[in-house]
Amino acid sequence: MQRRDFLKTAVAGIAATATSSTVLRADYHSKPNVIFLLADQMRAHDMGCMGNSQVITPSLDKLASEGLLVTNMIAASPVCTPYRGQLMTGRYGHATGVVHNDIKLPNSEVTIADKMVEAGYHTGYIGKWHLAGHRNNPVAKEDRRNWKFWAVRNCSHAHFDPEYWINDDTEAVTVDGWEPDVQTDVAIEYIRTHRDDPFFLAVSYGPPHNPYRAPERFLDSYEGRTLAERPNVPPRAKKDEDQLLQYDAMVTSLDDCVGRITKELDRLGVAEKTILVFTSDHGDMLGSQGHRLKQRPWEESINVPFIIRYPEKIKAGLKRDWIVSSVDLMPTLLGLCGANIPDKVQGFDHSEVFVGKSPETRDSAYLFNTHNGGGPGCDWRGIRTKDWVYAYHMEGDWILYDLKKDPYQLNNLVGQAQYRSKRNELREKLEDLRSELSENLPLNGVLPDPIRLPELA
Repeated sequence: MQRRDFLKTAVAGIAATATSSTVLRADYHSKPNVIFLLADQMRAHDMGCMGNSQVITPSLDKLASEGLLVTNMIAASPVCTPYRGQLMTGRYGHATGVVHNDIKLPNSEVTIADKMVEAGYHTGYIGKWHLAGHRNNPVAKEDRRNWKFWAVRNCSHAHFDPEYWINDDTEAVTVDGWEPDVQTDVAIEYIRTHRDDPFFLAVSYGPPHNPYRAPERFLDSYEGRTLAERPNVPPRAKKDEDQLLQYDAMVTSLDDCVGRITKELDRLGVAEKTILVFTSDHGDMLGSQGHRLKQRPWEESINVPFIIRYPEKIKAGLKRDWIVSSVDLMPTLLGLCGANIPDKVQGFDHSEVFVGKSPETRDSAYLFNTHNGGGPGCDWRGIRTKDWVYAYHMEGDWILYDLKKDPYQLNNLVGQAQYRSKRNELREKLEDLRSELSENLPLNGVLPDPIRLPELA
């Protein structure tokens, strides 16, 4: 199906759910809209506003200049399904049972969509879901968790010519083109339809998740540029030599989508009262430390982008090194919207911090991974502060880095005698966090692949 024809189908689906909205129109002017843009497997470091001049991200850089950029946004469980469970519930995976990929989010859990609907919002979800307990389509209606408009495929990384299921459709529609463009088309139509209602729209993009392949028009924008690897990447195999170019071009494609959405908000006159968030579920090692993909305790895996723009309440041009965890997103967005935060939430509400009314922030983020055959092959736990990261696996200490002195994590201090006290301090703090969160799952698996750095290759 051509994009324009698919868009007509999507518009009909948007209109169908709009007629059943329970939005409290009298409260419209007191409620901000929310647009939550979620990349898949994008590292914090791959934006110009984060100091990376070789990646083309003008729209994201502009968004950061108009809002708040948090440099220490941490994926508490750096893999897709557990992160999404945290986003929906504000609770860690061990509390919900969503500890690795392809586990269903229990229907007993209260979600951010539940609370936003309760607060008078219309809700819409576009893109990847991956919380149904499998990778099949379509997702059962009872598992959509109060998202009123629904244009989703559960889990796929075929970024070209995607299939979609809209609302209650049982048959897929295949759409020509690059998936983020298609998703952004639908998002813009949703925004147009609901411009006069308070709405909460989540757009879950697929890139820059592998396979690493970008449209030619974005690859062409890198012509003549030299892309340098991060200093912790050993020489690549011949077959992987163009991964960085393809990855960066996919990031640029998302930047283009962000630009389209921000221009539409301006055109509709709703930018001032719209909370716009851009982040990712986890990063991508992309060869750093000789490792690939995610589920690692290194920065390329756990440190993800986070930009939030809310012109009515958040000052423009702020860049802060606050620690924010993925479990904090649900309570923080609810707090910014004046919605009720469930008692069982384990995340921290940063809403008062973001608007300048409170100095209280986290001093650390808890890190959790259960491999289930993926990732580095081992369960591990870790802790990330502004200055340090420490992690251990089932056979003992794994990593310790001084992030201020060693931002690329070239010198693992975990076995060095002069850092024994720091290691013990962080391990004790980590154990205190595990106890506070009632997380006592056993650690299993095999030893991860060794660390490989350029000078050791």
